[in-house]
Amino acid sequence: MADAPKPKFDPVKLEQLNVATDYPMDKEEFEILYRHNCYCEMAHVNSKGFPIVTPMFYVVIDDIIHMSSIQKYRHKVHHLEKDPRISVSIHNDGSNVRHQKAILVIGKAEVSKDEELMKKVHWDIIDKYFFELKTEEERQNAFTAVHTPLRVIIKVHPEKIITWDFGKMLEAHDDGVWFGEANWQQNQYDIRRLNLNPPGS
Repeated sequence: MADAPKPKFDPVKLEQLNVATDYPMDKEEFEILYRHNCYCEMAHVNSKGFPIVTPMFYVVIDDIIHMSSIQKYRHKVHHLEKDPRISVSIHNDGSNVRHQKAILVIGKAEVSKDEELMKKVHWDIIDKYFFELKTEEERQNAFTAVHTPLRVIIKVHPEKIITWDFGKMLEAHDDGVWFGEANWQQNQYDIRRLNLNPPGS
């Protein structure tokens, strides 16, 4: 970090930047963030016209974002079937502004009940988010819990993709995607590190 460029704070430039074009991510870094990040927020419009933002698990198959949800107990599926407009935000957890990077995908949702696709997505989700499960029995139990009859897959067909590399906004870009950096900043509030017991324990 000693040789990192110093941020340039130009109030006129910062106010007049075109957020869609003026500080895009590099292609290689985009591919890493898009395919291997864990954070994902999905936005849709509910029946009353309100934007609803939901954190979601996601995996990328054939360059397309896939998410899993439930037909009867999750309103988002019904809303997307009526109004397929959707946006997805994928961002890293770089705490230093020079390391913060984000992707916005705007498009249309397709709700799929294809059994083979659901199996593929659910196994990929288990591999990505339930990686602590080591035995085949544990993995199969997780799959059985996730791959239930009311499940459907939400596929995001992009119409527009915008990326941001916030370090470039200040002419202070550092190469890399910087997963996990926010932990350095937040460790002081981690109840495990403070030796505190969570409520109800």
